[in-house]
Amino acid sequence: MFELLTALIVVVVAMAILHTYWHSRDVFHPVMFIGPMMVFLYAWMPSKLNETGGLDGFFQTDQLVSIQTMNLLGVVCFLVGCLSMGVNAQIAKTSSKAETGVSPSTLLAGGAILGAIGLAAWTLTIVHVGGFTAAFSTSYSGGWDDNGYIRDASLLMFPAFLLILASAFRGGFGFLKCSLIILFLTPWMVQAAFTARRGPTFMIAVLIAMGWYLNRQKRPSLIITFAAGGALGLLLLFLVSNRGSIHLGSDDELTTEVTGIVETADAGNEFVYGTGSVLSAAQRNSYYFGRRYLAQLIVRPIPSVIWPTKYEDFGLAELTHNAGTGEGFEETLGWQGAEGSAPGVVADLWMEFSWGYLPAIFLIGRLYGYAWNRALSDGGRWVPQFVILSALSIYLVMQTMEAVIFRLLILSIPMHLVWQVAEARAARAIGAMRGVSLSDALIKSQWATGGANVSH
Repeated sequence: MFELLTALIVVVVAMAILHTYWHSRDVFHPVMFIGPMMVFLYAWMPSKLNETGGLDGFFQTDQLVSIQTMNLLGVVCFLVGCLSMGVNAQIAKTSSKAETGVSPSTLLAGGAILGAIGLAAWTLTIVHVGGFTAAFSTSYSGGWDDNGYIRDASLLMFPAFLLILASAFRGGFGFLKCSLIILFLTPWMVQAAFTARRGPTFMIAVLIAMGWYLNRQKRPSLIITFAAGGALGLLLLFLVSNRGSIHLGSDDELTTEVTGIVETADAGNEFVYGTGSVLSAAQRNSYYFGRRYLAQLIVRPIPSVIWPTKYEDFGLAELTHNAGTGEGFEETLGWQGAEGSAPGVVADLWMEFSWGYLPAIFLIGRLYGYAWNRALSDGGRWVPQFVILSALSIYLVMQTMEAVIFRLLILSIPMHLVWQVAEARAARAIGAMRGVSLSDALIKSQWATGGANVSH
């Protein structure tokens, strides 16, 4: 039964992908890239673990059947939610270069400011740990600062890249814009390379590819997309497989056997950890009912210097360990989940809402479908917003909603604020031009009537 349920996940996702591409012809529809990630986590990974007997030491057969049923229902609800927004959206007819509703110079200035803040924050984290060599000479390391605002501010280089790219497509590429684009992407490329982090690596790839094609209102071919997606997937597996050997100055031999990462079961494997999280929450009948997500919106932004015990006072002291996902493993399962592990979207939503995870993941699917529709039909700020959501999809599927929420806020809010100012400046410029035109028309009218309205 477990194998049948696993196969059904593959079939459902494959049918959704075929349906989506047949009707939309858009390789950037959310189903086209989130679907394969769900197959990886909920089908390929458990199949490999089951073949090697790796799941036997953690779970009983009936537990696996129950969990895989939940995973199947979660995948179906996400796909239905996403597809319920339609797959026939049309690309906006107005080209980016012809768009007059936003000021390219304001997008550039706003992007430059955000990027400068992000770059300064990233530099401070490197300096804080003793410099570039100290930051990247050990595996899975990088910069650090005790101030969470400084740590998170480095993410601002991502919306800076999207804003400058949007400005370039509207006002033309030039040396300054190209230089800023490279300047603000390079730190994260270094971070991704020397720390072997799949999240930043995926984000960079999505921002570059989708940012380029969506702003041009073009799409790569299906063959190129599958090839690029496969290469990116292998790269992410390569990074995870060699995480302990990739760092500055390393002379360790790197393995190209990337499938080993999903064939050996341990307490940190995403499927194992996610299954354990669901079983532990169910056996303890312990759920958060939105409190963890609310903490990301209300509690996290408050500096720890002002409120050192903020999570404890909010009743969520466990958020300091694995985002509150590893509670009760020892007492309910007899083994402890690995520190730093993540359960994936279905397990995370189950721990939050119990069976309410089904409408929750359905709404998340609708959000992705809605953003895709707006990006195609309206363009404008919805293009970078959809790119941001797409870039964060790896955190959605493979990690937790907490990992998505705070990044989404940091990336989206500044981008929208800059875009709002750019639209306002463009509107004022258009209004001024119309005012001048109206004044000219009145003058010409008076001359045509011989200045009859001049009083004596």
